[in-house]
Amino acid sequence: MSAYHETKVHGTQGFPYIVYLGILPEYISGIPHHWHEEMEIIYVTEGVVSVSVRNNEYILSEGDIVIVHPQTIHAIRQHEDHAARYYNILFRFSLLESGADDTCREKYLDPIYNRQLLMPERLTKEHPLHQRIEPLIRKLLVDPHHQRFHDELLIKARVFEIMYLILSCCESADQSTAYEDIIYEKLKRSLTYIEENYAENITVEKMASVCNYSESHFSKLFKQLTGESFTQYLKNYRLERAADRIRNDKAKISEIAMECGFSNLSYFSRSFYEKFNATPSAYRKIKVATSDTGSQKTDSK
Repeated sequence: MSAYHETKVHGTQGFPYIVYLGILPEYISGIPHHWHEEMEIIYVTEGVVSVSVRNNEYILSEGDIVIVHPQTIHAIRQHEDHAARYYNILFRFSLLESGADDTCREKYLDPIYNRQLLMPERLTKEHPLHQRIEPLIRKLLVDPHHQRFHDELLIKARVFEIMYLILSCCESADQSTAYEDIIYEKLKRSLTYIEENYAENITVEKMASVCNYSESHFSKLFKQLTGESFTQYLKNYRLERAADRIRNDKAKISEIAMECGFSNLSYFSRSFYEKFNATPSAYRKIKVATSDTGSQKTDSK
């Protein structure tokens, strides 16, 4: 699980396309706010899940689709106590480009990438676009280990068709969208700072200065972006990092707590239990036992 700005290429440099399967809450309760260069399509096949795109939260059920612009902050979370199964389809626009003088890139892909054209975000079964692209999405949900020699050509053709259909529903951005984009670019700095310094003492005053805002303005905008206060968000991020370490690291839990920004072990244990409904030591045992039984692990971005 890579938080915030993901720099890795999903797929390969030569074919930047991949499909992930997500199962909540089998291994994680969600994927925190992050962004990447790829366009992403999230498709729910079972259960209910919460997906946030910028400051919009969508509660998705079976068959629902969310389309995420490249470089757009988004998150996936378990909704209440519901389980869910969903797929993430990610691809870079370079998958569809033919060269430096590519007319399709200049006319269609670049305006989407630069948010001059806005794609629809949530597609329920009632949306007119849904019934046209869902069959194509389902055809992309192929186990990569079962792909044949020439399947890359078919994948690219289906992605082209999906983009063609999406473009028919795009809208031109207005001045308010451009202003909002400037705000989000500033707030991305705060997320990057948290990622790089979460073990340190991070204050609202420091984060406001990183974004060049007053403390009150930063706090207001940060809550609009994430749905949480800065303090609560930082705490949850530290707990997610600690949980990841506990699952995959044999270090002492007290050491992990300290290295994830918790100087008080009792407070860490209490907060961890509130979030994951298990003590840190019990959580480690559960995850190790589940892994040993060969349960299907969630593929996460």
